[in-house]
Amino acid sequence: MAGCATAEAVYVFADGGGIGRFDGERWALVDPALRSISSAVCTRDRAVAVGAAGRVVTVSDRELSVRIDTVQIDDLFGVSALPDGVLVVGARGTVLRQASAWQPYARGIAEDLYGVAAFSGNSAWAVGAGGVTYRLDDAGWKPIPSGVTTALRTVSGTTAASVVAAGDGGVALSWTGAEWRRIDLGTTATLRSSAFLGRTVVFVGDGGTAVQISETGTFRIDLATTCTLRAVFVRGSEQWFVGSDGTRAGVWRRAGDRLDRWGTC
Repeated sequence: MAGCATAEAVYVFADGGGIGRFDGERWALVDPALRSISSAVCTRDRAVAVGAAGRVVTVSDRELSVRIDTVQIDDLFGVSALPDGVLVVGARGTVLRQASAWQPYARGIAEDLYGVAAFSGNSAWAVGAGGVTYRLDDAGWKPIPSGVTTALRTVSGTTAASVVAAGDGGVALSWTGAEWRRIDLGTTATLRSSAFLGRTVVFVGDGGTAVQISETGTFRIDLATTCTLRAVFVRGSEQWFVGSDGTRAGVWRRAGDRLDRWGTC
């Protein structure tokens, strides 16, 4: 369902199947516990995943330990790293910040929030049901019209001024600095994750959809799968993909013209 990379390893989180760790040579199951996971993010030495019933899973890469916290009863859908912790979003307008402790970090938001991209404690974006987008600045969270009504499931960026969002029906948006602008990706598939690699952006979603946008244009990435691609993230110059359908799952690593693949998807 999710994945990310620390300085030492790549982690993948299964929905009901445990946590896998890749050290560059082999995969290992570091925790077999069954739990429902939605999203993950890594810092230099830890991985944080969130999921159903307010659960937060923290893996220490240094100590190879796994800690489970339940921070609320509502489902959590998105997580993004901050310099001093993480920012998490979820059902019914949940926004939580973890620094020294977990605390609510927004008021007055009612919609389910599916994705978050944080840049500092006072700079972030969140997206969710009905096409809502919220921007955090010094004055707090502000709703920003997106021009769409379909659910937005992912938001990512390099800065608060360089952000993309995407979701159901192949809808993709780019922030111009003043408003959201539609991007034509040539697909109607639900898009579930996005990631920047320099000035290149990759969107992934249902039916094995993977689309890359760069200064040279837009093109499909062929991973030779029809499995739902649930997450994309970068590690150095590499693009990593996580996918699953039913009991089948797969992980792909793309570096230049080389494509490595693990799993049954």
